[in-house]
Amino acid sequence: MKNKLPLSSSILFKAVMLHLLLFLSLFIFNTSAFLSQRDSLARFCAFYVISLCFVIFFTYRLSKGLNQISDQIDDFTEKNYTVRKQIRGNTEINRLYDKVVNLGEKIEHAQETLESSSTRLNGILTYMTDGVIATDRRGKIVLANTAALEYLNVKDQDILSRKITDVLGIDENYSFRDLLESEPEITIDCENNMGEFTTLWIKFALFRRQSGFISGVVAVLHDVTEQEKNERERRLFVSNVSHELRTPLTSIKSYLEALDEGALQDPDIAPSFIKVSLKETDRMIRMILDLVTLSRMDSDTIVLEKEVINLIAFLHYQLNRFDQIVGSTETNEKQFKIIRQIPLQPIWMEIDTDKLGQVIDNLMNNAIKYSPDGGKITVNLEQTNTQVLLRISDEGMGIPKKDLPKIFDRFYRVDKARSRNQGGSGLGLSIVRDIIKMHDGFVWAKSDGKTGTTFTVVLPYAPLETDNDDEGNSWSNHPDDDH
Repeated sequence: MKNKLPLSSSILFKAVMLHLLLFLSLFIFNTSAFLSQRDSLARFCAFYVISLCFVIFFTYRLSKGLNQISDQIDDFTEKNYTVRKQIRGNTEINRLYDKVVNLGEKIEHAQETLESSSTRLNGILTYMTDGVIATDRRGKIVLANTAALEYLNVKDQDILSRKITDVLGIDENYSFRDLLESEPEITIDCENNMGEFTTLWIKFALFRRQSGFISGVVAVLHDVTEQEKNERERRLFVSNVSHELRTPLTSIKSYLEALDEGALQDPDIAPSFIKVSLKETDRMIRMILDLVTLSRMDSDTIVLEKEVINLIAFLHYQLNRFDQIVGSTETNEKQFKIIRQIPLQPIWMEIDTDKLGQVIDNLMNNAIKYSPDGGKITVNLEQTNTQVLLRISDEGMGIPKKDLPKIFDRFYRVDKARSRNQGGSGLGLSIVRDIIKMHDGFVWAKSDGKTGTTFTVVLPYAPLETDNDDEGNSWSNHPDDDH
């Protein structure tokens, strides 16, 4: 609150008192002269009154100017930068007032610049994907952006003024002095606000003033979960590939050595050894072909060659091949029956027939491998306004619930020994997942863990207009009694 009177009264009072003291001193030192001459005393009193008026006048002018300067400074403290005013009659006060006003203008400009920079900085920190944490010189957190709070699953008020080493959970291995001296790069695992475990790479940097004084530490948190996952998968993939290829090669080498050592001359042993060697060789070839396919998918070198087909006719065409396998005792030792639950009405879709045929082959072969002899494999197709759902179910031993989320991982097998005996590469379901993903669809498996497994493929669907409903007859070689 502005208070003009105290400042004016104080200056005026001091000026009057000083003036009075001066004249009293003069009167005291010349008392005898003034008392002996009455006219001298009268002149002295008149001079005193006139000089007092001048003192009061100029003091009032001075205090008024100082009051204006004081008001201006009060406005500065309230961030109210007023227009320049002129003070009449006092050049010195005017100059002082001008300097105060110029100073205020500079402060206003500096404040606007600072606020603008602060707004930009806050905007940058808010929308950064990397987390940022800043501390004071004692290691207590003074700032944390939104990304950092989300990564660490904390609230702003919960970490402010806390030690950064405590918040990051590194206090057992690092002290704040260690961060100052070595500026380390560390990796931590934490649970984010979505309940997901993430891996954070943290880089520390010192925050220095222009004088060189260290006023704190800035920590940048970068989410490397995906990179770490890819690196782990790459290492695991290389390890699995070497293991999976080494196993059949070792087996083939053993059988060939046995044949070379004389088993070739034994008519009872030699054919079985050769048969096993050929089987392992075929398994290696399939695995290598699957690896090439996956490698091309990972490098995005595979381009879908889509065409408009009747999905109903295409599906029957694919299943007819497996019906032929059932009737051939030479190529298949296991008997099974395919149950078709497929609508009669054509469903026209734009798909890559080679890739989708590979999906059906892998899922059907998987169902055949794990179905009991004489079991049923049910193929169901449904259509909605936006999706087509293909389900392939078997009557096998099922998949434990703990294994369901992992069955589409490369080289993952629920029963490794049985899978190898069946000739599986452990890559078929991974290829299925990637092909369906390329078609903007998704696939999952469902099983009670005891009997049977159902694989569901979901593809996006939008009705297509065709000029000729017989366009898909090239696929329609299916037996009518299976509909």
